[in-house]
Amino acid sequence: MGEASEFFLDSIQQPASTSVRLNPNKPGAQFENTTAVPWCNLAYTLAERPEFIFDPLIHAGAYYVQESSSMFLDHVFRNLPHDSTKPIKVLDLCAAPGGKSTLINSCLKPNDLLVSNEIIKARASILEENLMKWGQPNTVITQNDPKDFAPLKHFFDVIVIDAPCSGEGLFRRDKNAMNEWSLSNVALCEARQQRIVADVIDCLKPGGFLIYSTCTYNLNENEYNVRWMKQTFGLQNVSIPIPETWPIAPSLMDDVVAYRFLPHKVSGEGLFMVCLQKPEAEVIEHRFKPIPSKTKINQTQVEVLNSWMKDDEQYLWFDVGMHMMGVPMQHERSVGLLIRHLYVKNAGVNMGSFAGKELIPSHHLALSNCLSQSIQCIDLTKEDAIRYLRKDVLQLASNAKGWTALTYQNLPLGWAKMLPNRLNNYLPANLRILKEYKYS
Repeated sequence: MGEASEFFLDSIQQPASTSVRLNPNKPGAQFENTTAVPWCNLAYTLAERPEFIFDPLIHAGAYYVQESSSMFLDHVFRNLPHDSTKPIKVLDLCAAPGGKSTLINSCLKPNDLLVSNEIIKARASILEENLMKWGQPNTVITQNDPKDFAPLKHFFDVIVIDAPCSGEGLFRRDKNAMNEWSLSNVALCEARQQRIVADVIDCLKPGGFLIYSTCTYNLNENEYNVRWMKQTFGLQNVSIPIPETWPIAPSLMDDVVAYRFLPHKVSGEGLFMVCLQKPEAEVIEHRFKPIPSKTKINQTQVEVLNSWMKDDEQYLWFDVGMHMMGVPMQHERSVGLLIRHLYVKNAGVNMGSFAGKELIPSHHLALSNCLSQSIQCIDLTKEDAIRYLRKDVLQLASNAKGWTALTYQNLPLGWAKMLPNRLNNYLPANLRILKEYKYS
């Protein structure tokens, strides 16, 4: 970094900044003393980090806490040179914990489809939780190795690979990242990144876009790998227009167009991002098949499920391991193909399960943006919302009976079943706030 080295080394000793990105489909979250993140809609850097755990709005999915440099994906995605009038299918290949997937989801239209994949089981569960809070039904969550996508040749219009890397960009936020760094780990990451790209590049349509990023600085995992992709697969660099005032550093190589975020220039962490396009060629069309018949459900169950949803959308209902799933009808063919070739952890909205003829609604359904406005709701004060989220004793003066969505500022937090003299709290145990809270 030449003369900038001193500034760089000093910057990684400074505290990391905190930034949030608001959910456009769940308005209401407000923060004081903020600075707008210039390359991302509805994103802000905060003057200080609040205690997010005790804000019911984060549990409702009103916003996501995300490092600001990585939000540059929003600007790249919105400036892809493609026909925005046509629906697209997007693969977020290394998606956990969900920051980039929720960001992509905010950029998509209802007719678009997002497939969010994470191979590691524990991380896939975190991904599922964060996408559940975001509330959109045009999302499929898979848990697969990149090579498992091989049958889906030319299926995706955009593939996003936030590749596992040596983590040099995390030095300011995570001091352990320094201790784990080594030249041998850089070499290992470089080879792994190439394998990941090679395993999925055939899934990208000719003319489609690969957005590749790392949170590291070295040439091996960044420009050298981009050069390898261009030479091996014939990918072409795409230049994304950016204002000159944005403090983004250029590529370190003349034959690679890329965007570098350095901690002494931006308030966020380190990031490298590049956009590549696959050459035009004849597209292989898949013989789409419907959802496998063994997953279909009966008409009585369909009528029950429809009664929980908004009326302005038609859903395809099917059963995955006794959990009722619903995807918007326009995605039937795509989801049918995904179910046949991949391990699908969740598709669309997980509605819950049936006990006889009654639906036991899932937490996912409560947080979904598809939930019918006719569903019974009770809006809570902040302290009662925290009581609900901690699963402390909660008493409500209400004549409501049966399944009720408990909300905060009109955003659902989850389900309670109202009984004559008490309520049963159906918040999943793994989502409960464990930290002590001093009620006023």
